[in-house]
Amino acid sequence: MNSQSVSELKEEQRTSLRSVLLGIADDELIMGHRHSEWTGWAPHIEEDIAFSSIAQDEIGHANLYYQLIAELDQTSVDMIALGRTAGQYTNAVICERPNRDWAFTLARHFLYEVAERIRLESFRSSSFKPLADASAKLLNEERYHEMHADAWLRRLASGPVEGRTQLETAIGDALGESAGLFEPYQLESEALGSGFLPSSSMELLHVWLEEVCSRIEDAGLPFNISPAPIGEVVPTASGALMGDASSDESVPAAKPAIQRKDGLWIIEGPLPGSGGRLGQHSAEFQDLWDDLTRTYREEPQATW
Repeated sequence: MNSQSVSELKEEQRTSLRSVLLGIADDELIMGHRHSEWTGWAPHIEEDIAFSSIAQDEIGHANLYYQLIAELDQTSVDMIALGRTAGQYTNAVICERPNRDWAFTLARHFLYEVAERIRLESFRSSSFKPLADASAKLLNEERYHEMHADAWLRRLASGPVEGRTQLETAIGDALGESAGLFEPYQLESEALGSGFLPSSSMELLHVWLEEVCSRIEDAGLPFNISPAPIGEVVPTASGALMGDASSDESVPAAKPAIQRKDGLWIIEGPLPGSGGRLGQHSAEFQDLWDDLTRTYREEPQATW
């Protein structure tokens, strides 16, 4: 990005562009952080190396987006990535969920990588050239990530009953909330009007939904979609609100929102897994944020 291209943007354009870049950057950073937690714990050494590499890629992609934001804001990348309060992160809630077991990690990995590829394909047509150029570059790496996820999906779907059953449960747990990856960005209508976003989040959601559901069906896996967790909203240290997704029998369960109707997969009712783009996160995010940002908060001037 050069200074002239930035100076030509009106204030509302800057704000809407920043919202888009921040959402996708935060998704990548938080997803990469969760993936990195498998380092040393993956089922075998080859997968330990592969998943660590994918985690590194995702964090590297986040860094690229943060660089674009830093130039817009005239601040440092570290400040953008690590200097915000928990309530200022706008990642989708599915990204911050703890890894649980290998099956849930792989289910989320598959759902996320398909979403990421669909978003990047759309961003290639962005009127903001740095985003379009970055997307074309990142697509090459993301395709390998998706191939890795798809291989595991098919491997477990056609394998022993225990692994297949665990995968079925994991997909049911992750699918609904993964729709939150397409929660509209703040000021999305302005970003669409400026051409920064070639397609709306809802348009991309339908593309993603049709693809992942079809591929899950092709793998012979049933749909037992778990309701998105609903919980009490709790305040963070910054005063922002975070949704407590812990189970509570006093809280009514949400009805499954993903259904097949007239030959198409659709979501009826409120978008599951939403809130993250507005800074409303699960209670689990607080510990993740604390680990992620502790060094920067203790030594913000440190260099490596």
